[in-house]
Amino acid sequence: MLEAIRERSQGWIAKVILVLLIVPFALWGVDSYISGGGEEPPAATVNDAEISQREFIKSLKEQQEQMGGKVDEIALRKQVMDQMVNTRLLSQAAGKAGFSILDPQVQAVLGGIEIFQDNGAFSEAKMDAWLRGRNMSRGELMAMISQDLLLKQVQIGYGEGALIATPSVTRLSNLLAQQREVSEVIFDFVAYTPAVKIDDAAIEAEYKARQASFATPASVRVQYLTLSQAGLEAGVQVSDGQVRKYFDENPAQFQEPEQRRASHILIKVDAGADAMAKQAAKAQAEKLLAEVRKTPAKFADLARQHSQDPGSGANGGDLGTFARDMMVKPFADAVWAMQPGQIQGLVESQFGFHIIRLDGIVGGAKMGFEVVKAEIAQSLRQQEAQKRFVDAAERFSNMVYEQSDSLEPAAKEFSLKIEQSDWISEGNAQPTMLGDSRLMAALLSDEALKNKQNVEAIEVAPNTLVSARVIEHRPAGVRPLAEVAASIRSSLTATAARKLAAEAGKKALAAATAGNQNGLTLSAPMSVSRMQPLNVPAASLRAIFSSRADKLPAWTGVESPEGYRLYRINRVAAGEMPPQQVSAMRNDMRRLLAQEEMRAYLESIKAQSKIKIAPTALEPKAD
Repeated sequence: MLEAIRERSQGWIAKVILVLLIVPFALWGVDSYISGGGEEPPAATVNDAEISQREFIKSLKEQQEQMGGKVDEIALRKQVMDQMVNTRLLSQAAGKAGFSILDPQVQAVLGGIEIFQDNGAFSEAKMDAWLRGRNMSRGELMAMISQDLLLKQVQIGYGEGALIATPSVTRLSNLLAQQREVSEVIFDFVAYTPAVKIDDAAIEAEYKARQASFATPASVRVQYLTLSQAGLEAGVQVSDGQVRKYFDENPAQFQEPEQRRASHILIKVDAGADAMAKQAAKAQAEKLLAEVRKTPAKFADLARQHSQDPGSGANGGDLGTFARDMMVKPFADAVWAMQPGQIQGLVESQFGFHIIRLDGIVGGAKMGFEVVKAEIAQSLRQQEAQKRFVDAAERFSNMVYEQSDSLEPAAKEFSLKIEQSDWISEGNAQPTMLGDSRLMAALLSDEALKNKQNVEAIEVAPNTLVSARVIEHRPAGVRPLAEVAASIRSSLTATAARKLAAEAGKKALAAATAGNQNGLTLSAPMSVSRMQPLNVPAASLRAIFSSRADKLPAWTGVESPEGYRLYRINRVAAGEMPPQQVSAMRNDMRRLLAQEEMRAYLESIKAQSKIKIAPTALEPKAD
């Protein structure tokens, strides 16, 4: 459902509805939350739940990678923290409301993930390779899926409850389908530029008023050397023999985990249930257990009749094949202590009471060498490159410091190329690593500027050291008036010309409204609607459809980037939206309303919750 809402919200119907109804709504990301270790203080606490530093930083990095390029880290940190807090609040509220996700539901989603499939069937090897590439455990992935399903339950609950009145849908569809035939006159500011005269005094006054916009930071041109693990890795060769040896000596890494097949009967106990309700569920489960032990052959029939797990109950309790960490601990511990055909019960988990039958054991298969060959080779290259980097880093740092009058010795020793930059300043450099704040501070120090010595090697990125020396320095200052006078004149001329164009357009509108349209050269008539705006700008479209049309022709106008646009409304024609579009629009309106209700619900539980965010979590790490 969440994907459908996002798709709809990008469509033309949703955009038009937002313009007409101005419905505010918010979408938040569904962040996984994975238990973090260590004794570090949490990044935030939401009631009694913690958001660890580890999971916050992980989510932050994922967002940064998805966005790419330079981002406002303070704003991004706040956005990520808000998303994670919202997720915690909704999860807690879902638990209190009795929502729950059963293991079979998670397994069903896992089995349907396309990137984990091989020839249409779920592949443990593909999933394990994917997990290793992201340094993620199976348990973490299961937690992500369970979290997403839980939040979708809440969202579906709200989405299904939103109601839109039929008259509202009808009126809106009529407004969207209505067409208006208009003719246009554009008062382009370019035509008015010859009438504009900008004197030197005006340019000087603008220059003084906008002095800050003409400021230039201190900048330098430098020579630099880069020692990085990535650079060293390019020179690492790994033979097939080394890869095969690693594969043979580390069989456990390439062994698929043992799996088991089991069936169960679940008698649920809702979260927050009192002792009486729990005891009643246990009594029901014990009665079923006695019946199963008496007649084991009836297990499947009893599961169909009584199991409260909707995912497996209809299948006679069959959970299919699963690995140990795909199940909650009490359930997994019980299954892995059983023998095929054995019936175990009662097993209590957070979902309730289980009666379990072990149906079979599937031994873990060894991954084929060819499947993991490339992955092993890459891992060995990275390991060797990291070792070489660690060995070289200290010597590199010492050499550029001790022989500070030149980068040549270090370049020769480590087979590196001395490169030269263009003008760079903090946060504005190519390559971007040269704009590192610590590196720029070192390059702009008195010692580096006066003596043109190598600056110390600075880690500008993980496993990446840079040392540089200043070639040329340009102190901070303000660009001289002579350098920017032409651009100021052009800007002032355009502003004044737009004002003249707008005045002419408004004067023509007043005259036309009074019945005098002499001198106006109107375009050919064109029919526009909110659904089909053609090339009419959004501001013009709003003006056209907000104008009274009870007496035609009618006139309206609007200021625009060109200057001014004047419109004559010639004709109004009712339109009819196709039934399928009306239905889609109703669904969009219902979803948007549901999202607004969800936002209000979230705000209400937030107001009743205790939320504490560590100030350091919202501050960028010092370089």
